[in-house]
Amino acid sequence: MHQTLDFLAPVYIGDTVTAKVEVIEKMEEKKQVRLKTTCVNQEGKKVLDGEALVSPPRSPKTA
Repeated sequence: MHQTLDFLAPVYIGDTVTAKVEVIEKMEEKKQVRLKTTCVNQEGKKVLDGEALVSPPRSPKTA
């Protein structure tokens, strides 16, 4: 639905990037979740920081 990203450092060919997503807020009345997103390179340096607002898929109803 919405996402903001801050690119903090360059990423080069051959780098290893690890992405992490953390749920920071659950808004049940709106059926939305706010996520914190971060990426670090192989040296542990943060290369991306951001936030996302998503509407996760609903669980299928069981019969």
